Amino acid sequence: MPTHLAVMNPVLYLDFDGILHPADVRVTPEEPLHPRVFVRGKPTDEPLFRYVSLLELLLYPYPELRIVLATSWVRAFGYENALMRLSPALQKRVIGAATFPAPTRFGTISFDAEERGLTNWLSLDDDHVGWPEERLHQLVAPTNPYLALVEPGVAATLATMLEALCAGVPLDAVTNVARSTSTVARLFALPNVTEAEVLRALEEDARVVEILRQARARRDNVI
Repeated sequence: MPTHLAVMNPVLYLDFDGILHPADVRVTPEEPLHPRVFVRGKPTDEPLFRYVSLLELLLYPYPELRIVLATSWVRAFGYENALMRLSPALQKRVIGAATFPAPTRFGTISFDAEERGLTNWLSLDDDHVGWPEERLHQLVAPTNPYLALVEPGVAATLATMLEALCAGVPLDAVTNVARSTSTVARLFALPNVTEAEVLRALEEDARVVEILRQARARRDNVI
């Protein structure tokens, strides 16, 4: 695993369960190395890491951004195994893992950030237990354990916070998070929506966010 060195690039602390697939992922004594998504207490064949391509799309405009793994997968299956679950493009961004055994995920991340000398970081994690109120601006957290990253509004919130993070804007100064209704939110109001339609909608939202980002950049350059 890479050693902890001070990093000047913006950093995203990345959880897996409840972010890249539904939150309830378990192994059984019969298959100790074969994690499965559980729904209502029963194992399913739902694909793990189904939203990796979406995360890759959302991070694409920010090549300078780095990732630190903040997931129980590192403890359960090892750093290299966890790393290889990501796409090659995301793997290239990973600089290590947060593994300090704190009582809360916030404790683990904050210790890791201090050790690395980080000041410009954001966490994408569904575990907000113990997260201080005054630090919630550094957390993007889905609340639906099944929808994870495709929960309405989450991708839009992440896109907004990533733009601020990578522009060096203090995250506690961001006031327009998920202000408008996303394509995904509109889709979820309709009956019989398929996963493919949701993913296409997320791609559309991400493209809109990138267009707006480029427009703001051009405006700022003119000013």
